[in-house]
Amino acid sequence: MESLPPDDQVSEALVLESRGGSVVRLVLNRPAARNALDPELAGALAAAIHAASSDATVRVIVLTGAGSAFCAGAQLDGLLAGIEQHDAQAVGASFGAVGDVYQALLDARPPTIAMVNGYALAGGCGIATACDLVIASDRAQFGYPEVQLGLMPGMVMSLLFRLVGFRIGLELALTGRRVSAEEAARIGLINRVVAHDALEASVDALAEQLADLSPTALASIKRWARALPQADLARALEQGRDVSTLCALSPEAREGIARFLKKS
Repeated sequence: MESLPPDDQVSEALVLESRGGSVVRLVLNRPAARNALDPELAGALAAAIHAASSDATVRVIVLTGAGSAFCAGAQLDGLLAGIEQHDAQAVGASFGAVGDVYQALLDARPPTIAMVNGYALAGGCGIATACDLVIASDRAQFGYPEVQLGLMPGMVMSLLFRLVGFRIGLELALTGRRVSAEEAARIGLINRVVAHDALEASVDALAEQLADLSPTALASIKRWARALPQADLARALEQGRDVSTLCALSPEAREGIARFLKKS
């Protein structure tokens, strides 16, 4: 996989795309603004995620940011213009564009990995944590600083509280404090912290590991994992039986079991 673009990336594309085998990497490409989101960038990112997810040959999607940040949140000047004009529709559309990115990630067929190389704040933290797996550099920082601007992290709280629980989630939302990558891993906000220089290699290794597995099984696990929190235990066991049955009937399962039995 190609290296991250430098801070002086000259491409005008809002989202850079590269591919290595069945792994697609999407890079937010507004490094001078720490990849801050406006509706245009958010729309381009959501479209790129949908396109990669719709391509049956794509097995894994990796998401990261150009330069020294993953994503520092919303582009505030555009948001402020709508606020000053008391234009609720424009403000809502700004938030909605970021929400479309969250939904695209949650709906994505292949596993998604956030490769967090620096700041992941506010909506940027939401984008990282909407991915299935989050691997962060030891230089990364996470946080929901909206309250410090008189705002609230309404959409990202939906993700945050599912990951870290009520008490910790409420503290992070109420204080807006930043947390280190190490603390983020400890509280369950992300999966793993690696040395900054090892970030790309670690994510590439994980992506290749996932790319070698059954795409049907991975997609089934993703869908069921998202549905589980809303299901009561008895119903979850029943539905778990049904989705496991459907997955077991796939060609990949038949071939995988046959390979295992041949080796044993």
